[in-house]
Amino acid sequence: MKTEQLLHENVPLKKPVASVILVCDNIMSPANAGALIRLSDAFGIQKLFFCGKKIDMESNRLKKTARSTEKYVTISQENSILPLLKKLKSKGYNLAGLEITTSSMAIQNFIPTGHATALVLGNEQAGISHDVLPLLDQTLHIDMFGKNSSMNVSHAAAIAMYELTKPTTPHEK
Repeated sequence: MKTEQLLHENVPLKKPVASVILVCDNIMSPANAGALIRLSDAFGIQKLFFCGKKIDMESNRLKKTARSTEKYVTISQENSILPLLKKLKSKGYNLAGLEITTSSMAIQNFIPTGHATALVLGNEQAGISHDVLPLLDQTLHIDMFGKNSSMNVSHAAAIAMYELTKPTTPHEK
């Protein structure tokens, strides 16, 4: 049997296993924003919120990194993250922040509740804002084995989205 690479239009679309939205707390880099948009499309993320500083959706760097997925992902820009998180909480979302803290759990051990999950990502330098942490239902971290305790936000988001959307039982594949 000869293995051939498939074109995107020849790959059957799969339905996401989990209901996840992405909330970005002051993401600044157009490259990271573009990567998060592209990842959101790849993992079937229902909606992507950029909170804080406005992202330039016309940035060439963003568009190059997003690879046209900005046309397919539902994106909202919010001035402040706090009212958004309170609204999501009132709608039953489980608020999970991707941040290493004294009480964070390894993301592979996280079992989402029956509610949808809002994954909160922090700023490239400062992480999740200190006033946001108390609103979160839990904080999750990625087990790492090197000396550094952090990675690029879009790389961390890719790992987190994979963990949050992967099938949990064989029949969901």
